[in-house]
Amino acid sequence: MNDISDYIQGELIKTPFNLYNLIAKYIESNNNTKVAFVGGYLRDLLISKFHKKSFSKPVDIDLVIEGSSISLAKFIKKNIVNVDLCLIKEFNLYNTVEININDYKIDIASARKEIYSAPGLNPTVNKSTIAEDLKRRDFTINSIAFEVSTRKIYDLYGGISDIKSKRLNLLHSNSISDDPSRLIRCAKYASRLDFNISNNSLKQSQETVRQWPWKSSETHKKMIYPPALGIRIRMELAEICKHDNLTNVISIIHKWEIISILNENIKVDKRFLRGLNWIKKLKGNHMLYLLKDSEDLEKACQRFLVNNSEIKILEDYINIKKILNTNQKNFNHFSPSSWTEFIEDRNLNDETVKLLICDGGPYWRKLFKWLFIYKFIKSKKDGETLKKEGWDPGKEMGKEIKRLRYLEIDKLNRN
Repeated sequence: MNDISDYIQGELIKTPFNLYNLIAKYIESNNNTKVAFVGGYLRDLLISKFHKKSFSKPVDIDLVIEGSSISLAKFIKKNIVNVDLCLIKEFNLYNTVEININDYKIDIASARKEIYSAPGLNPTVNKSTIAEDLKRRDFTINSIAFEVSTRKIYDLYGGISDIKSKRLNLLHSNSISDDPSRLIRCAKYASRLDFNISNNSLKQSQETVRQWPWKSSETHKKMIYPPALGIRIRMELAEICKHDNLTNVISIIHKWEIISILNENIKVDKRFLRGLNWIKKLKGNHMLYLLKDSEDLEKACQRFLVNNSEIKILEDYINIKKILNTNQKNFNHFSPSSWTEFIEDRNLNDETVKLLICDGGPYWRKLFKWLFIYKFIKSKKDGETLKKEGWDPGKEMGKEIKRLRYLEIDKLNRN
């Protein structure tokens, strides 16, 4: 283990802003308080060592301290040099601090123990040790810590062995029931790291999802819509959409037979996955795409705290899709201006149009052209010009501007 410790220390010394040495100085001046590096950065260092996989420079660094997180954060801010920006955000509920230094983010947590009263609810927390803190982690590969002062490696759950074997193991038998959003994270790691989920972890995942809706251990009432869970899943998906391959992650979730954590009505086939790729290209709302085919839209929206404007987008999507499917002969002969009138007279949100495009129906090209071409075309004559020609301001002038605009739009069809 000494060679691994030497390797980790050698890499951590390279962290930006002389962070490692600043932490060492803090420890010396605070009665050898225990501080450790944990989480994804440490995991990725070990993956690089064992599998020669390269990662980009760390943007997020996680620390855990057996003491005051805010005290360490203030020490770093006071002593750091040659930075443009250093901001501290405190989160008192969990005794955590976030430091933003230029483009880097450092999360410092006071070592804690977490207790979940029911699936998806926020935990209650108590102060604890680094070793105890690791018990609340999601996967063995994320439960490794490196203590700065002693150079001790905490690997209580075989995380290093799992990294060597490219295996995803949940930390304990309640990992998913404590926080079901870990299912999404697990698929993210499988996609990003090319790791495989262990049989026991897959079984736990499937069994937990099958128990939905979960019950509260305190009241024994059904907790059909734990709000914290919906928020966490949406945050996980947003991060995946930004930094990972969402299509691949959804395919993995489907393969593991746990897709109902998102929407049991999703039919994961080539058409669906193509649409998922398109929603990202169009910079659309991926959450709405995942929910659009829900049989019970109201419940689906409640689960994921979908707001009123998003609900309107989904409702319009469903209504327009029905209209398009029942009057196909009509729409086959629509001109570009007819499509423009159809969309704009209904005041459809761009997000609704994006969902219809991603469906890949017979009219997706027409909708696509409206979204990126037709909607931006204007009449060659505005109100001022028409007034000079003798038109009176009012409804009739508005109709004429619209007619002239439609003429310009239809010219594109002839060119």
